[in-house]
Amino acid sequence: MTHPDDRPHPARSVSHGAILLATLSALPGAVMGQQATVEGDDSVGRALIAEALAEVSGEVRTFNDHLTILASPWMEGRLPGTRGMELAKEYMEFQFRASGLVPGVKLDPSMGSGGESASFRQRFNLGSTNEVTAASLTLGASSFEHGEGKDFTVTGLGVGGELDAPLVFVGYGIEDGRDRFTSFEEGTDLTGKIAVLLRFEPMDGEGNSLWTRRDGSWSRRAGFNGKLQAVAERGAVGAIIVNTPGANDARVDTLLDAGGGGRAIAEIPVLHLSSAAGERLVAAGTGGAKTLIELRDAANAGAAVVEMKDSARIIAGLERRAVVAENVIGLLPGKGTLADEYIVVGAHLDHLGQGSFGSRDRKNAGRRLHPGADDNASGSAGIILIADKMARDYEAAGEGASLRSVLFMGFSAEESGLNGSNYYANHPIAPIEKHVLMMNFDMIGRIKDRRLSLSGAGTGAGLQEFLDPIIDASPLAIVQPERMSGASDHTSFMRKKMPVLFAIIADFHADYHTPRDVSSLINRVDAVHAANLFYEIALAAAQRPEAFPFVEQRSRRRPRRNAAPAEAEESGGGAPRAATVQFGIRPSYTEDGVVVEGITPGSPAAAAGLMKNDRIRTWNGDAVDLSGFSEKLKAAKPGDKVKVGVTRASGEAVDLEVVLKARGGGA
Repeated sequence: MTHPDDRPHPARSVSHGAILLATLSALPGAVMGQQATVEGDDSVGRALIAEALAEVSGEVRTFNDHLTILASPWMEGRLPGTRGMELAKEYMEFQFRASGLVPGVKLDPSMGSGGESASFRQRFNLGSTNEVTAASLTLGASSFEHGEGKDFTVTGLGVGGELDAPLVFVGYGIEDGRDRFTSFEEGTDLTGKIAVLLRFEPMDGEGNSLWTRRDGSWSRRAGFNGKLQAVAERGAVGAIIVNTPGANDARVDTLLDAGGGGRAIAEIPVLHLSSAAGERLVAAGTGGAKTLIELRDAANAGAAVVEMKDSARIIAGLERRAVVAENVIGLLPGKGTLADEYIVVGAHLDHLGQGSFGSRDRKNAGRRLHPGADDNASGSAGIILIADKMARDYEAAGEGASLRSVLFMGFSAEESGLNGSNYYANHPIAPIEKHVLMMNFDMIGRIKDRRLSLSGAGTGAGLQEFLDPIIDASPLAIVQPERMSGASDHTSFMRKKMPVLFAIIADFHADYHTPRDVSSLINRVDAVHAANLFYEIALAAAQRPEAFPFVEQRSRRRPRRNAAPAEAEESGGGAPRAATVQFGIRPSYTEDGVVVEGITPGSPAAAAGLMKNDRIRTWNGDAVDLSGFSEKLKAAKPGDKVKVGVTRASGEAVDLEVVLKARGGGA
């Protein structure tokens, strides 16, 4: 919930050239997970960027492209309802189409879809917003210009209307402040008049509140609710809020816009004036007898009601407009007997725009772009990578293959309450019971010390044992919390009794939900490792003959809204439940036993000479199947030497010695 004195500001438009600027911000150190600064000759910087990108894999370069575009200023912080979010959806849909995914959302013919029967977009209602259709303010010979960065705005704190009425200055408009403070004289009657009132509350010479004694902090009396209700109850037909000159608050230089779809505080038109426009209004209204600073000083001391000359003419046109959001959904059709079952691989595409809500940066909330590079351009870029890889795998699969269908989703309006994922869970494109696993990425870009949190293994019977060898093959150190987090889109699916997996950085950063969450700080290399982990899980789960029966999780404390991530997610808590060592194979899930389908380069398995299609029979003399192999890994320690008995594809039996190493130590 936003503070009533912190209303939204429209996102600023940015030229197409910002995409190039955003791409160039990916400095060489940032490509490797560190921020670098290049001083001096800019040709040196250009060369270093080119060299850094040349040294990483093609997947990392592709991820870099997706990330820097989605987190660029051109996308305006990806707030639902803005042009920037439309561009982000267009980008994700373009990438899904290019990978060969098909539209998964059936269209209602009555909606006029131009003959198309399916779409990549799933539309849902996200409430409403106010749109200004007319705006005018004049006082005698003085006229004022409407718009952000100009003289005044029509706000959503009131309603539309046309007025021609006298002005009355009523100080801060506070009915009952501390120590019996009031802005109104006894018997003040505002019937048929327009109240002019100051923003915030009585302040000292430094512009700080007289009531809180903390720099930049205001009491609840500074909010608009009580002020507007007070003047309306005294009969005012309109209100003009003036930014108080000298206030120690960054918002004193901004104007409110018509704002979201919340209910108006008062059933009267409410305008908002800049300090400079307020000076002109006071000068015109008092014939030059008073200044805004003089009225402010009087208002700081108590009641300072001043009748102004002439009548002000106000025209405020407001219309309620529905806000429609869209999930972007690409379908990878399955094959064979498993094709009518679905795996969901998703990430939320939206972010905070200018930070009008949800921002953790009080100074810049509603004022500066919140790019959301980690949250969640990183996860969205990862989804695009996985979709492309899996589409190529499915295309190459033989006629007899049996593969589940996969739904790749870019959810909208996650930041305002998991709206997009909740809508899909209640309006799925296929029966929800046919959805067997949901995998969710949220913030995989700022991985530190190769630590990635993966929760949810306990939500499906057999899921942990299935994951262990895949986790083992990852170069990342996977932390598995004991408790399931409920702070992202997987929650909407878990409520439908569906197994879920949730990947997020294990070590949170202070840039979360601030303008500082920028693309130059993203650890692109390890983010791609995270994407590849989900790719391996999704591909193996798509082939596994059996699904994972849902396991109910114990309840946990609901995180505070807008809490710091470390408190809200608890991703770093709990001991890892998987192995702490790396072996380095990817097993087959379509054959019995431990059959090697892939080997991690540079891993202990590769060093020992294991080969694709090897079948591991024994571990230090003990016979093992896939479940037993996982248990052996969990019990092992870095540095252990293990003798594994292997049968080659040729039928030859060999014994190999594997020296285990700690997870997270790979390249």
